[in-house]
Amino acid sequence: MGNWNLHLIEQAFAKAATDFNEWGNALATLVAETNGYGAVLLNTGSRAIPGTPMTDSLQAGSEVYFRDGWYLRDERFRGVPTLMRDGVCDDLDVMDADSIKRHPYYQEFLAPLGLSSFAGIRVAAGDDLWCISLQRKATDERFSPNEKSKLATLSNSLSSFAAVSRALGFAASNAALEAFEIGGSAVLLINERGEVIRATAAAERLLRGGIRIVRKRLVSVDIDSTMALDRALHNLLWTRSEAALSPPVALWREAAMPLLAYPLKLANLASNPFAEGRALIVLVDPGRRSRPPEETLRGVFKLTTAEARLAARLAAGAELNDISQELGIAKETGRHHLKSIFTKTHVRRQAELVALLAGLLARTDVD
Repeated sequence: MGNWNLHLIEQAFAKAATDFNEWGNALATLVAETNGYGAVLLNTGSRAIPGTPMTDSLQAGSEVYFRDGWYLRDERFRGVPTLMRDGVCDDLDVMDADSIKRHPYYQEFLAPLGLSSFAGIRVAAGDDLWCISLQRKATDERFSPNEKSKLATLSNSLSSFAAVSRALGFAASNAALEAFEIGGSAVLLINERGEVIRATAAAERLLRGGIRIVRKRLVSVDIDSTMALDRALHNLLWTRSEAALSPPVALWREAAMPLLAYPLKLANLASNPFAEGRALIVLVDPGRRSRPPEETLRGVFKLTTAEARLAARLAAGAELNDISQELGIAKETGRHHLKSIFTKTHVRRQAELVALLAGLLARTDVD
């Protein structure tokens, strides 16, 4: 025990810093080299983070952890001060062995899963403190002082890799917002907690008539609208897909038609666990915006007339089945057109297509 190849672990996390699809492999390498059972990356401030990277061995336990609310009663978060100070913590930094034998978190949650001890490795990313929770089975020994010391040495290098990922995530968020800004689109950048962290100028102009940002959340004068948007964001953020699009939510305003909010998740944002933003909300004012002109879509992306018709309606939030019915074409024909549109616009998912075409949702009048 303890004869670990720390260099191999660092190499795996260095790769994950720039290739976010490698986070699972990096955690698996850590587990294999440290005689563990599984590992998960947790934000000590938010605890429950959509799309939390983890090894396959912890997927079933993770469902129980979130489903039954154990993440709200995770006693191990009491070890955060030790984690901050020493770079590593374990169960005995939280409570003594006798208390562990009686505590519900250990006996009702961990024991049925065959888990027992853990070691947390500090990963600092900007103002956030993350923890890689490294799990061992009940049949394994606890992490020894020597092993904890070796894990503590990993903390600085892992934090450096996290800083790289965070910088790349910040750049990706900037690039996305700048692209929408240039296109004059009203877009809000959303973090993993569903909070608004940045907005384009066009979006800020729409924040009136009872539509506001309160405590970092987009709210409507109509409470039902606000609740519907909160539910849509929660479902979107917690979906396993790295790219997804939710149906539009009508945000009712004072003395005006409702504002349409399109929550969407882009792969280049959602796949990075340290990214500043995890999703977007595209705001569309039905009274002032229309579908992208079909002739523009034909000219810019070389779409056929049929493809341009379908793309314009998708960009405005319509569902593929409804569009097929409206245009009088078979569903299979609609799917064929959509596949061709993806190829010509160089996207792979409908969420990415909507984001691309958002800038073409041209104004029909001027302020």
